[in-house]
Amino acid sequence: MRKEILLPALAVVGGGAGFALRTWQLSAAFDETTLLFRSGAPSTMALLILLTAAAAGLLLLVLGVKAPRQGAEAFFCPETGYMTLMTAAGFLWIAAGLLGFLEMRTQLALWRMQTGLPFPLMLLLTALLCLPAGAGALMLGKGNYRCTRPAAYPLLATLPAYALLPWLVAVYQINSRQPALMLFAITMVGVVCAELGLYMAACFAFDRPKPRLCIYFSLLAVVLLLTSLADRPGLFTAVMSMACVLLLLAQSWALLRGGAEEKKNPEPAQEPQESDR
Repeated sequence: MRKEILLPALAVVGGGAGFALRTWQLSAAFDETTLLFRSGAPSTMALLILLTAAAAGLLLLVLGVKAPRQGAEAFFCPETGYMTLMTAAGFLWIAAGLLGFLEMRTQLALWRMQTGLPFPLMLLLTALLCLPAGAGALMLGKGNYRCTRPAAYPLLATLPAYALLPWLVAVYQINSRQPALMLFAITMVGVVCAELGLYMAACFAFDRPKPRLCIYFSLLAVVLLLTSLADRPGLFTAVMSMACVLLLLAQSWALLRGGAEEKKNPEPAQEPQESDR
């Protein structure tokens, strides 16, 4: 099977398996009285083994990946499936922004009732930045599908990464009082990997391509974010996670497809110049 299909498919399958194991862990190893996980539980060990294997396996698989095309051309992908993923991701980013304002009201009420809670400024910034990020994803998807460089490409490429930065801080602020790190560690690491994947994608717009790192962190984020959905997060977090998953899958597919095409159709060797003979 081609890598542009195999690697994203493995990430989705790994995320589905992680979702199942996380659900098992929460039902079998989580004590709702103490809000702690029982040590040595088989479900916890199985989940940790799966996530470690996914991280190591993806690393080995992306070592041979190469994306010779530079700039916006690296993400050109005239495939209907790619455009579908980018369109769905764009609308989910916009939906996450609107849901973020509703979540902001809930967090603001908690902030007023409980002392010591931080003001949900990061959540507000996330909601605001999700709207241009969604529009940017739609424009990037359209341009890459038509194999044309969108106007203001560097700015569009950075918008999703900018939107994710305050969300990363918001995730930590909301969960900082949790009694067990395991309760939010998967979500936290997943958002960090998603941020790195989006940052590496933005590097192409500034002629600093890092294809292997981009694909690795993007696909690892897919595994972790799909696994974290087993925590039954709020609607805002769930939609935000799925927006990231679809965008990261799409950009990984485009990069892998471009590298495969370059290998399949290498540039012909240049004829030696008269002065070289």
